[in-house]
Amino acid sequence: MIKLPLMVLTGLCLVVVGCSSHQAQQMGLQGSSVNSYARHMTNSQLCETYLGERATNQTRVSLAAEWKYRKLSHAYCSKQANEWYITKFTKWLANEKASEPK
Repeated sequence: MIKLPLMVLTGLCLVVVGCSSHQAQQMGLQGSSVNSYARHMTNSQLCETYLGERATNQTRVSLAAEWKYRKLSHAYCSKQANEWYITKFTKWLANEKASEPK
């Protein structure tokens, strides 16, 4: 009896880990708004809010200023959004520093 729910839960976890941030957003798993200052946002949060994919309480000007300060680009944001969660976790385990935006 317990094996079936455990197998379903394990399968669901594998599906979520085997997807990217962009795919998770399409499935509705990442739809909350970002309610922090642009200076305190992660690069992925800044990319999503600046490109209009996520709601925020910050002004467009503050997002644009932080975008320019960090030298982010559409190519960098696209690459980060399409990276699988399992890849991010593996890089974190290996203490590999994320590539800087160019």
